[in-house]
Amino acid sequence: MLSMFTSLFSNKYLFLQMLKRDIEQRYRGSQLGFLWAFFYPILMLLVYTFVFGMVMRVKWGVEGQENIDFGLILFAGLLCHSLMTEVVTSSVASITSNVQYVKKVVFPLEILALVNIANAVFHMFLGTLILLTIYLLSGNSLHLTMLLAPVVLFPFIVFLVGLSWFLAVMGVYIRDLGQIVGVMMTVLMFLCSIVFPFERIPEVLQPYVLWLNPLTIIVEQLRAVMLFGQLPDWELLGLYTIGSFAMLFVGTWLFQRTRDGFADVI
Repeated sequence: MLSMFTSLFSNKYLFLQMLKRDIEQRYRGSQLGFLWAFFYPILMLLVYTFVFGMVMRVKWGVEGQENIDFGLILFAGLLCHSLMTEVVTSSVASITSNVQYVKKVVFPLEILALVNIANAVFHMFLGTLILLTIYLLSGNSLHLTMLLAPVVLFPFIVFLVGLSWFLAVMGVYIRDLGQIVGVMMTVLMFLCSIVFPFERIPEVLQPYVLWLNPLTIIVEQLRAVMLFGQLPDWELLGLYTIGSFAMLFVGTWLFQRTRDGFADVI
């Protein structure tokens, strides 16, 4: 595991250049260019607020949180889901879509997945800035607990690093995986407390939604520190962190064990 992150440090210039290239390519050729990184989340947030807050008049239904628009609460959850979706879908093809790096040159393949994660985190950061801006414009005040957002997201990023390396390997040997993960991410969204409060889930199902869906704990804790002014549940976050490092170990081990056979399979 140490060698994987040592490789990132020794190839940090390559990592930064590939990240810059991916961000530029995302908006190359469009009329608004990089401005879409701001306009898209703004448009989505306005749509959610209009549909759920003004048309359907949906309330979150949790005591002490009635003054926060449903669209903001929903958008905070979708930021986490979008981050995971982008990482998962790009990781599956991170090896198979870069055959030139696998077959022709000596290249640190492990940074391909890390570039995808950094790209997704960057766009989540922009979405978070927009969320907080509209939160302020709605008449709310920022909470000091929002400074704990990086602490909440850290185990999630660790989990995604391990998952991305795991899926990169699986994507080489299971070519249908790209179709499967798209469906699975949609299922995870509706089996998570993104569009409804966790308290609405039947008690008998709550442990399964909490521990089998990697989004639930992070979504709940991120909303708590950013929107509700609450401290995170340190016990839940600690257990999630242990699981995240377990995923990191599995993903690292599998990637290192199989990487020499990528060229033969592709």
